[in-house]
Amino acid sequence: MFISGYEIDLERAVSIIKRAEIRRVGVQLPDGLKRSASEISRILEETGAEVIISGDPCYGACDIDLQLCSMVDLLVHIGHSEMCERLSDRIVYLEARMPDDVKDVVERSLEFFTKGRVAVCTTVQHAHTIDSVIGIMRSHGIEAIAGAPSSRTRYRGQVLGCCYSAARVGAEEALFIGTGMFHPVGLSIATGMRVIAADPVTGNVDEIDAHDFLRWRYGIIARAADAKSIGILISKKPGQRRCVTARRLCTLGRSKGKRMLEVYIDRIEPERVLDLGLDAVVSTACPRIALDDARMYSVPILTPPEFEIALGLRNDYIFDEILEACGEPVTGRS
Repeated sequence: MFISGYEIDLERAVSIIKRAEIRRVGVQLPDGLKRSASEISRILEETGAEVIISGDPCYGACDIDLQLCSMVDLLVHIGHSEMCERLSDRIVYLEARMPDDVKDVVERSLEFFTKGRVAVCTTVQHAHTIDSVIGIMRSHGIEAIAGAPSSRTRYRGQVLGCCYSAARVGAEEALFIGTGMFHPVGLSIATGMRVIAADPVTGNVDEIDAHDFLRWRYGIIARAADAKSIGILISKKPGQRRCVTARRLCTLGRSKGKRMLEVYIDRIEPERVLDLGLDAVVSTACPRIALDDARMYSVPILTPPEFEIALGLRNDYIFDEILEACGEPVTGRS
Protein backbone atom coordinates (compact mmCIF):
# COMPACT_ATOMS: atom_id res chain seq x y z
CA MET A 1 0.00 0.00 0.00
CA PHE A 2 1.44 3.39 -1.03
CA ILE A 3 0.87 6.30 1.37
CA SER A 4 2.48 9.71 0.78
CA GLY A 5 4.89 8.11 -1.66
CA TYR A 6 6.00 5.39 0.76
CA GLU A 7 5.25 1.68 0.66
CA ILE A 8 3.74 0.74 4.04
CA ASP A 9 2.41 -2.70 4.97
CA LEU A 10 -0.79 -1.59 6.69
CA GLU A 11 -2.36 -4.95 5.82
CA ARG A 12 -0.06 -6.53 8.40
CA ALA A 13 -1.39 -4.25 11.13
CA VAL A 14 -4.98 -4.90 10.04
CA SER A 15 -4.37 -8.66 10.22
CA ILE A 16 -2.86 -8.44 13.72
CA ILE A 17 -5.69 -6.24 15.00
CA LYS A 18 -8.34 -8.62 13.67
CA ARG A 19 -6.61 -11.79 14.83
CA ALA A 20 -6.01 -10.52 18.37
CA GLU A 21 -9.35 -8.70 18.51
CA ILE A 22 -7.62 -5.45 19.49
CA ARG A 23 -10.11 -2.83 20.61
CA ARG A 24 -7.94 0.27 20.97
CA VAL A 25 -4.99 1.08 18.68
CA GLY A 26 -2.43 3.88 18.93
CA VAL A 27 -0.61 5.12 15.84
CA GLN A 28 2.73 6.91 15.89
CA LEU A 29 3.99 8.66 12.76
CA PRO A 30 7.04 10.74 11.79
CA ASP A 31 6.21 14.31 10.82
CA GLY A 32 6.57 13.53 7.11
CA LEU A 33 3.66 11.11 7.30
CA LYS A 34 1.35 12.95 9.71
CA ARG A 35 -0.67 14.39 6.82
CA SER A 36 -1.70 10.81 6.07
CA ALA A 37 -2.94 10.20 9.64
CA SER A 38 -6.60 10.49 8.59
CA GLU A 39 -6.20 7.95 5.78
CA ILE A 40 -4.29 5.52 8.00
CA SER A 41 -6.84 5.91 10.78
CA ARG A 42 -9.69 5.17 8.37
CA ILE A 43 -8.07 1.95 7.18
CA LEU A 44 -7.38 0.69 10.70
CA GLU A 45 -10.85 1.67 11.94
CA GLU A 46 -12.35 -0.68 9.37
CA THR A 47 -11.31 -3.48 11.76
CA GLY A 48 -13.74 -2.10 14.35
CA ALA A 49 -10.95 -0.82 16.60
CA GLU A 50 -10.76 2.67 18.05
CA VAL A 51 -7.72 4.53 16.70
CA ILE A 52 -5.77 7.25 18.55
CA ILE A 53 -3.06 9.20 16.70
CA SER A 54 0.02 10.49 18.54
CA GLY A 55 0.33 14.21 17.79
CA ASP A 56 3.87 14.49 19.15
CA PRO A 57 6.97 14.48 16.93
CA CYS A 58 8.53 11.08 16.23
CA TYR A 59 12.18 10.88 15.23
CA GLY A 60 12.84 7.15 15.09
CA ALA A 61 12.22 3.71 16.55
CA CYS A 62 14.02 4.97 19.67
CA ASP A 63 11.29 7.59 20.11
CA ILE A 64 8.30 5.64 21.44
CA ASP A 65 5.21 7.44 22.75
CA LEU A 66 5.17 5.56 26.05
CA GLN A 67 2.11 7.38 27.40
CA LEU A 68 0.01 6.50 24.37
CA CYS A 69 1.38 2.96 24.50
CA SER A 70 0.05 2.62 28.06
CA MET A 71 -3.42 3.79 26.96
CA VAL A 72 -3.92 1.34 24.08
CA ASP A 73 -3.86 -2.40 23.47
CA LEU A 74 -1.45 -2.05 20.57
CA LEU A 75 0.80 0.74 19.27
CA VAL A 76 1.42 0.84 15.50
CA HIS A 77 4.74 2.62 14.97
CA ILE A 78 5.11 3.63 11.32
CA GLY A 79 8.23 4.61 9.42
CA HIS A 80 11.06 2.85 11.25
CA SER A 81 12.43 -0.66 11.79
CA GLU A 82 12.15 -2.42 15.12
CA MET A 83 14.72 -1.50 17.74
CA CYS A 84 13.41 -1.63 21.31
CA GLU A 85 12.99 -5.33 21.96
CA ARG A 86 11.79 -4.84 25.53
CA LEU A 87 8.66 -3.07 24.24
CA SER A 88 8.03 -5.22 21.17
CA ASP A 89 5.14 -7.17 22.68
CA ARG A 90 3.11 -3.96 22.71
CA ILE A 91 4.30 -2.45 19.44
CA VAL A 92 3.99 -3.29 15.75
CA TYR A 93 6.62 -1.61 13.56
CA LEU A 94 5.63 -0.83 9.98
CA GLU A 95 8.53 0.37 7.87
CA ALA A 96 8.08 3.07 5.26
CA ARG A 97 10.00 2.11 2.13
CA MET A 98 10.84 4.47 -0.73
CA PRO A 99 10.17 2.89 -4.14
CA ASP A 100 12.78 4.88 -6.08
CA ASP A 101 15.02 2.84 -8.40
CA VAL A 102 18.64 2.96 -7.26
CA LYS A 103 20.27 1.55 -10.40
CA ASP A 104 21.02 4.88 -12.07
CA VAL A 105 22.63 6.63 -9.09
CA VAL A 106 24.62 3.55 -8.12
CA GLU A 107 26.06 3.24 -11.63
CA ARG A 108 26.93 6.96 -11.66
CA SER A 109 28.65 6.62 -8.29
CA LEU A 110 31.08 3.96 -9.55
CA GLU A 111 33.51 6.46 -11.07
CA PHE A 112 34.11 7.99 -7.63
CA PHE A 113 35.67 4.89 -6.07
CA THR A 114 39.41 4.31 -6.03
CA LYS A 115 39.59 1.22 -3.82
CA GLY A 116 38.46 -2.32 -4.54
CA ARG A 117 36.51 -2.78 -1.29
CA VAL A 118 33.55 -0.49 -0.51
CA ALA A 119 31.12 -0.49 2.43
CA VAL A 120 27.50 -0.09 1.33
CA CYS A 121 25.19 1.73 3.76
CA THR A 122 21.65 3.05 3.75
CA THR A 123 18.67 3.89 5.94
CA VAL A 124 15.62 1.72 6.45
CA GLN A 125 13.76 3.49 3.62
CA HIS A 126 16.17 1.94 1.09
CA ALA A 127 17.33 -1.15 3.01
CA HIS A 128 15.40 -3.41 0.63
CA THR A 129 17.74 -2.29 -2.21
CA ILE A 130 20.99 -3.47 -0.57
CA ASP A 131 21.26 -6.72 -2.54
CA SER A 132 20.60 -4.86 -5.79
CA VAL A 133 23.25 -2.23 -4.99
CA ILE A 134 25.83 -4.87 -4.12
CA GLY A 135 25.03 -6.79 -7.29
CA ILE A 136 25.51 -3.71 -9.49
CA MET A 137 28.83 -2.82 -7.86
CA ARG A 138 30.20 -6.35 -8.00
CA SER A 139 29.28 -6.61 -11.68
CA HIS A 140 31.72 -3.72 -12.19
CA GLY A 141 34.52 -5.36 -10.25
CA ILE A 142 34.01 -3.59 -6.91
CA GLU A 143 33.97 -5.70 -3.74
CA ALA A 144 30.85 -4.23 -2.14
CA ILE A 145 30.19 -5.27 1.48
CA ALA A 146 27.21 -4.54 3.74
CA GLY A 147 27.85 -5.00 7.44
CA ALA A 148 25.65 -7.13 9.67
CA PRO A 149 22.68 -5.76 11.67
CA SER A 150 23.34 -4.52 15.21
CA SER A 151 21.28 -4.34 18.39
CA ARG A 152 19.78 -1.11 17.02
CA THR A 153 19.35 -2.06 13.37
CA ARG A 154 17.49 -4.82 11.56
CA TYR A 155 19.10 -4.99 8.12
CA ARG A 156 22.50 -5.49 6.55
CA GLY A 157 24.08 -2.17 5.73
CA GLN A 158 21.49 -0.20 7.71
CA VAL A 159 22.81 2.84 9.57
CA LEU A 160 21.14 5.25 11.98
CA GLY A 161 22.07 8.78 12.97
CA CYS A 162 23.44 7.26 16.19
CA CYS A 163 24.87 3.95 14.91
CA TYR A 164 27.27 3.28 12.02
CA SER A 165 28.46 -0.21 12.97
CA ALA A 166 27.26 -1.66 9.64
CA ALA A 167 29.90 0.40 7.83
CA ARG A 168 32.83 -1.12 9.74
CA VAL A 169 33.72 -3.90 7.32
CA GLY A 170 37.40 -3.14 6.77
CA ALA A 171 36.86 -0.77 3.85
CA GLU A 172 38.39 2.66 3.22
CA GLU A 173 35.48 3.97 1.18
CA ALA A 174 31.71 3.84 1.59
CA LEU A 175 28.65 4.32 -0.57
CA PHE A 176 25.62 5.79 1.20
CA ILE A 177 22.24 5.34 -0.47
CA GLY A 178 19.63 7.79 0.79
CA THR A 179 18.45 11.37 1.14
CA GLY A 180 19.86 14.27 3.15
CA MET A 181 23.35 15.02 4.42
CA PHE A 182 23.17 14.11 8.11
CA HIS A 183 23.75 10.37 7.70
CA PRO A 184 26.61 10.54 5.16
CA VAL A 185 28.39 13.28 7.15
CA GLY A 186 27.95 11.22 10.31
CA LEU A 187 29.22 8.15 8.46
CA SER A 188 32.32 10.04 7.37
CA ILE A 189 33.11 11.32 10.86
CA ALA A 190 32.24 8.10 12.70
CA THR A 191 34.36 5.83 10.50
CA GLY A 192 36.97 8.12 8.96
CA MET A 193 36.16 6.67 5.55
CA ARG A 194 35.80 8.51 2.28
CA VAL A 195 32.04 8.63 1.66
CA ILE A 196 30.10 8.94 -1.58
CA ALA A 197 26.41 9.81 -1.15
CA ALA A 198 23.95 8.73 -3.84
CA ASP A 199 20.41 10.09 -3.54
CA PRO A 200 17.83 8.03 -5.48
CA VAL A 201 15.20 10.78 -5.09
CA THR A 202 17.17 13.72 -6.53
CA GLY A 203 19.61 11.67 -8.58
CA ASN A 204 22.56 13.53 -7.07
CA VAL A 205 25.89 11.79 -6.40
CA ASP A 206 28.38 13.68 -4.21
CA GLU A 207 31.60 13.12 -2.30
CA ILE A 208 31.14 14.13 1.33
CA ASP A 209 33.42 16.75 2.83
CA ALA A 210 32.98 17.06 6.60
CA HIS A 211 35.64 19.74 7.15
CA ASP A 212 33.24 22.71 7.24
CA PHE A 213 30.96 20.80 9.59
CA LEU A 214 33.83 20.03 11.97
CA ARG A 215 35.06 23.65 11.92
CA TRP A 216 31.58 24.78 12.89
CA ARG A 217 31.36 22.21 15.69
CA TYR A 218 34.77 23.18 17.09
CA GLY A 219 33.55 26.78 17.23
CA ILE A 220 30.60 25.70 19.38
CA ILE A 221 32.90 23.58 21.56
CA ALA A 222 35.14 26.62 22.11
CA ARG A 223 32.15 28.67 23.29
CA ALA A 224 31.10 25.88 25.66
CA ALA A 225 34.60 25.64 27.14
CA ASP A 226 34.02 28.98 28.90
CA ALA A 227 30.65 27.94 30.34
CA LYS A 228 30.40 27.86 34.12
CA SER A 229 26.96 26.24 34.49
CA ILE A 230 26.23 23.21 32.30
CA GLY A 231 23.18 20.98 32.03
CA ILE A 232 23.40 17.30 31.11
CA LEU A 233 20.16 16.38 29.30
CA ILE A 234 18.87 12.83 29.89
CA SER A 235 16.16 11.70 27.50
CA LYS A 236 13.01 9.95 28.71
CA LYS A 237 12.75 8.21 25.33
CA PRO A 238 13.56 4.48 25.74
CA GLY A 239 16.03 4.26 22.86
CA GLN A 240 17.92 7.42 23.86
CA ARG A 241 18.07 7.15 27.65
CA ARG A 242 21.69 7.18 28.87
CA CYS A 243 21.68 7.79 32.62
CA VAL A 244 25.10 6.23 33.24
CA THR A 245 26.67 8.42 30.56
CA ALA A 246 25.00 11.50 32.04
CA ARG A 247 26.32 10.79 35.54
CA ARG A 248 29.82 10.20 34.18
CA LEU A 249 29.76 13.54 32.37
CA CYS A 250 28.51 15.32 35.49
CA THR A 251 31.42 13.87 37.46
CA LEU A 252 33.89 15.00 34.79
CA GLY A 253 32.42 18.50 34.72
CA ARG A 254 32.55 18.91 38.48
CA SER A 255 36.17 17.72 38.51
CA LYS A 256 36.89 20.74 36.27
CA GLY A 257 35.08 23.18 38.54
CA LYS A 258 31.85 23.40 36.50
CA ARG A 259 28.39 23.73 38.06
CA MET A 260 26.60 20.67 36.72
CA LEU A 261 22.87 19.97 36.56
CA GLU A 262 21.26 16.68 35.47
CA VAL A 263 18.01 17.32 33.57
CA TYR A 264 15.55 14.50 32.84
CA ILE A 265 13.53 15.61 29.81
CA ASP A 266 11.16 14.23 27.18
CA ARG A 267 11.37 16.73 24.33
CA ILE A 268 14.59 18.70 24.01
CA GLU A 269 13.60 22.05 22.52
CA PRO A 270 15.21 25.54 22.45
CA GLU A 271 12.61 27.18 24.72
CA ARG A 272 12.93 24.48 27.37
CA VAL A 273 16.72 24.72 27.34
CA LEU A 274 16.57 28.53 27.53
CA ASP A 275 14.29 28.34 30.57
CA LEU A 276 17.00 26.40 32.46
CA GLY A 277 19.20 29.51 32.54
CA LEU A 278 22.41 27.57 31.88
CA ASP A 279 25.54 28.62 29.97
CA ALA A 280 25.65 25.40 27.92
CA VAL A 281 24.00 21.98 27.70
CA VAL A 282 25.10 18.49 26.70
CA SER A 283 22.57 16.20 25.05
CA THR A 284 23.00 12.51 25.83
CA ALA A 285 19.96 11.81 23.63
CA CYS A 286 19.94 11.43 19.84
CA PRO A 287 23.12 13.08 18.47
CA ARG A 288 21.01 14.73 15.78
CA ILE A 289 19.61 17.13 18.41
CA ALA A 290 23.00 18.71 19.04
CA LEU A 291 24.43 18.34 15.55
CA ASP A 292 21.45 19.16 13.34
CA ASP A 293 19.54 21.66 15.49
CA ALA A 294 22.35 23.62 17.17
CA ARG A 295 21.56 26.87 15.30
CA MET A 296 18.14 26.92 16.98
CA TYR A 297 19.69 27.20 20.47
CA SER A 298 20.91 30.39 22.11
CA VAL A 299 23.50 28.49 24.16
CA PRO A 300 26.04 25.89 22.99
CA ILE A 301 24.61 22.36 22.83
CA LEU A 302 27.16 19.53 22.67
CA THR A 303 27.36 15.77 22.30
CA PRO A 304 29.14 13.80 25.08
CA PRO A 305 32.46 13.45 23.17
CA GLU A 306 32.36 17.17 22.33
CA PHE A 307 31.92 17.96 26.03
CA GLU A 308 35.05 15.95 26.78
CA ILE A 309 36.92 18.11 24.23
CA ALA A 310 35.55 21.28 25.86
CA LEU A 311 36.88 20.06 29.23
CA GLY A 312 40.31 19.39 27.74
CA LEU A 313 40.00 15.64 28.31
CA ARG A 314 40.01 14.64 24.63
CA ASN A 315 41.85 15.91 21.57
CA ASP A 316 40.31 13.81 18.82
CA TYR A 317 36.80 14.40 17.48
CA ILE A 318 34.62 11.29 17.50
CA PHE A 319 31.00 10.93 16.51
CA ASP A 320 28.55 10.21 19.32
CA GLU A 321 27.10 6.73 18.82
CA ILE A 322 24.53 4.88 20.93
CA LEU A 323 25.16 1.14 20.93
CA GLU A 324 22.53 -0.18 23.37
CA ALA A 325 19.28 -1.39 21.78
CA CYS A 326 17.08 0.62 24.12
CA GLY A 327 19.47 2.99 25.79
CA GLU A 328 20.48 2.60 29.42
CA PRO A 329 18.07 1.73 32.24
CA VAL A 330 16.65 4.52 34.40
CA THR A 331 18.11 2.81 37.49
CA GLY A 332 21.60 2.57 36.01
CA ARG A 333 24.51 3.53 38.23
CA SER A 334 27.93 4.77 37.16
